[in-house]
Amino acid sequence: MKKKVYISGPITGLVHSIAFKNFSAAASYLRNSIKAYPVNPMSETRSCDLTWREHMQLDIVLLMKCDCIYMLKNWEKSRGAKIEHELAIGLDMPVIYQ
Repeated sequence: MKKKVYISGPITGLVHSIAFKNFSAAASYLRNSIKAYPVNPMSETRSCDLTWREHMQLDIVLLMKCDCIYMLKNWEKSRGAKIEHELAIGLDMPVIYQ
């Protein structure tokens, strides 16, 4: 069975199409190079009707169902990605950095 890899990185403050492109490229990399099953929160939980907190609640549920986390470049500048990273570290989840 392929490992599930959650993708984490900056979304807020970026043009939606740029953030979507970054996450989609990461998903392709994980699928094709690492042979993992990418879990892309940009594809699974994005809705204009949700607040930041509601997105994070959904994203954390996705993260908890994964085997490891993949941190996009500049993740340190994202409040949500820092929370996801800290949770993964606290749970001894493997972390892969772009």
